Amino acid sequence: MTIRAVFFDLGGTLLVMRRDRIVSKILTEAGYPAEPRDVSSAYFRVEPSWLSIYGERRMTGEETEEAYRQLDAMIFRLLFPGQGPEEADRVSGLTRRLWPVVEKTVPLELYPDAIPTLARLKDERYKLGLISNAPPDTDRTIRTLGLLSYLSVIVVSGVVGVSKPNPEIFRIALGEAGVEAAEAVHVGDIYEADVLGARNAGLRGLLIDRDGLQSGRDCPRMRSLSEVHAHLE
Repeated sequence: MTIRAVFFDLGGTLLVMRRDRIVSKILTEAGYPAEPRDVSSAYFRVEPSWLSIYGERRMTGEETEEAYRQLDAMIFRLLFPGQGPEEADRVSGLTRRLWPVVEKTVPLELYPDAIPTLARLKDERYKLGLISNAPPDTDRTIRTLGLLSYLSVIVVSGVVGVSKPNPEIFRIALGEAGVEAAEAVHVGDIYEADVLGARNAGLRGLLIDRDGLQSGRDCPRMRSLSEVHAHLE
């Protein structure tokens, strides 16, 4: 079946991931020095198990916030294994409280291949959408980045109450785009959330692996978004 719609993840796919720098700043100022690259490595290692616990759940705003606090605690325990659970709880709570403040100090930045890829696909009449595990106010980020002129569908977990890899979030996007699952692909940087989640909803998942760290996956793997077009034919 002909592909009519292309959905994208946001952070780590279109948007340069800021969480590594945010968490690094918070931890360092709390007396636990951590380089952004080390935080990034920790996310890469713990996120699959975190998604296996929380990814399929339908959650309220408060439950989502607690889920992300648990992720912060998992990151802390991995980076500082000598610290106990009480300290992990304290620091993860601090991280949640400080995140909105520190986030404002870390600039938004799209990957260089994001806009050229979106522009080409839009010119070729593909329906473009966003499917992101992100808070409800992500629409402000999307506007600031100038993405609204390219995206006709925006589905954010903090708004719809369900996250990737739950197939429901992909079905919501399909419904808003007015296409069948076989007519869409989804591009993202987390195999468990983006590829397996899309696959379980009937879409084809494309893995963006900019740093070449995810070899051996059973899916198309790209180093740049410029490669997306080749997978639509």
